[in-house]
Formats: sequence, C-alpha cells, structure tokens
Amino acid sequence: MVIRVVHGVAVICWLGMGTSCRGPASAPSRAVPAPTWSTVTADPAVAMDTVRVRSGDDDMTAYLARPSGRGRYPAIIVLHANRLTEPYIASVTAMLGKAGFVALALDIFHFLPGTAPSEDANRVSRDSVRMAIERGFRESRLLRDVQAGIDYLHAQSFVAAGAVAMLGFCGGGWNSLLVAAQSAEVGAVVAFYAPVALSDTQHRSPMEIAEFIRVPVQFHYATRDRFVPAADVDRFAALLRAQGTMFERHDYDAEHGFFAWNRQGIFSPSAGTAAWERVVAFLRVHAGQPAAPRPTAPPAPAEDARGGANHLHLHG
Repeated sequence: MVIRVVHGVAVICWLGMGTSCRGPASAPSRAVPAPTWSTVTADPAVAMDTVRVRSGDDDMTAYLARPSGRGRYPAIIVLHANRLTEPYIASVTAMLGKAGFVALALDIFHFLPGTAPSEDANRVSRDSVRMAIERGFRESRLLRDVQAGIDYLHAQSFVAAGAVAMLGFCGGGWNSLLVAAQSAEVGAVVAFYAPVALSDTQHRSPMEIAEFIRVPVQFHYATRDRFVPAADVDRFAALLRAQGTMFERHDYDAEHGFFAWNRQGIFSPSAGTAAWERVVAFLRVHAGQPAAPRPTAPPAPAEDARGGANHLHLHG
C-alpha cells in the first residue's frame, strides 16, 4: 500500500497484479458546480468551441470546452453513444469545462449518414446506420481516432500533463473501456450504463479483455435498464476487483439513458444530479495523473464472425 496526494487529497493505492486507488471518503473541498443541463453551453465561465480533429483520412467534428480563465487543466475525452449532436453531449462537455477540466467530445461516428442536426439524424433509417457501423466501425479505427483526440489535447497549452480520462455513455462507455484496455495514455474511465458483456463485428466486449483494464473505473448503473443486465455488471466488477483494479459502482432507480436531459420520459434530474457530483469528485482525484506503463490488450483479430452492428449503438 502507498499513499499519494492528489490535488491536495490523500489517496490510498494498492500495488499488486494491477494498481488501484481508493479516493477519499468525501469529495475534494472544491464545490461541484450544479448541472445546468440545457443552458450550460452559454455559461460565461466556460470557453467552448467546435473544432476539427484529423485522424488519418478521418476528419472528426469535436466539442472542446474548458474553464474560461487562464490555466492548465486535466483532460477528459467524452464518447457519445448515438450521435455527437444529441444535445446532452454538448452539455456534458461544457459542464466538465465548468468543473475545471478540458473536455473533448469526439464524433467517433463521423462516417454515419445524416449526422446533424440531431433531429435529422433520428430520421435516418436504422438499417442504413447499422450497415454503416458494421462496414466502417472497427476497434482499430476507434483507437486511432481516440489517439488523435489525445494528441490534439496534449498539443493545447491549457491542458495539464498526465494521462487523459475517458467518459462515455452506453456504447460510448463500452468504447471507453475498450480504449482503456489498449492505451497506456488513459488513466481513468467513467462509464454510464455500458454493455460490458456485448460484442459486435470487430468490436470486443470489455469483459473479454478485462484483464487489461488496470485503471480506476467508475460505473453508473440504471436498475431499470432493459439493455444491460445487472448480472453482467456484477461479473465485470468481480473480474476487475479480483485483479486489483478499482471499480466504483453507483446504482440509480432510473432507466437506461437517464443522464440525457433531452430525452423526455427517460431523463431523471435527481439521478443525473447525484451521478454528476460523483463523476466530478472521481475525476478530480484520478484525471491527469501520470501515465503508468502497463500491459495493453492485443489488437482485435482482422476478421470476426460474431455478427453485425449492435443495436445499442443506435439509441445509447
């Protein structure tokens, strides 16, 4: 066991097969800004812009947010589930900026037809979206595009040194965990209702490569989730904890997608607010820590016969 001081807070770490850290019993002393959901993108405390990130032949739109004051801040990459243009993704990016981070939300589905605005995207047939994902979305592309986002962040003068953290929703949480297993430049993951046991064409499940997830994970689970079985999350948590990986889980009496304020009948303000306080407290401890060398998962095989695109990519 070792003690580290992170942002002025003592953190307990165990060294074994993997390194895991337990944050303080209470959140760091700085107050967590209350989520303002639909209005935060216009908050003067946040400097927000839409930027372009190049990754080989891929040209991605991305939301970039940070505190409006001068300084250097830990970096977070945000991965959407359905579309980057779904309104709550811009809000999450801005809320991270208001809370003291640099956040970059990457359009990892930049190759899909009809991506903006969000209302137009919803009218694109699911069959065409499913075919585009099956044809164009592979782990290798995901990793390459996220690495381009990491490189972009490290090139900015307002980004502090250290590993980036990942924050993702549903399929975005799934992808965040996959990236964490395959990149030593990721230092922590926040995953909302991620389908940890599902896989699709050239897209392994986090469960399959759990032995390579060696960074702190915070998982937010909806107890009325129709798509992510609790038993899968239980098994995933057991695998990570058995190897010494920190796995912090929070359950909410809510539905899948409860954090998305634009989804009528699904959004839960109470669950969303509680989750947000926990997200910020977790990231203030774990984001921006020095990247520690560790084994990473081997690449996904070139061909895979597990079937087509998973439906979770289509609603998040």
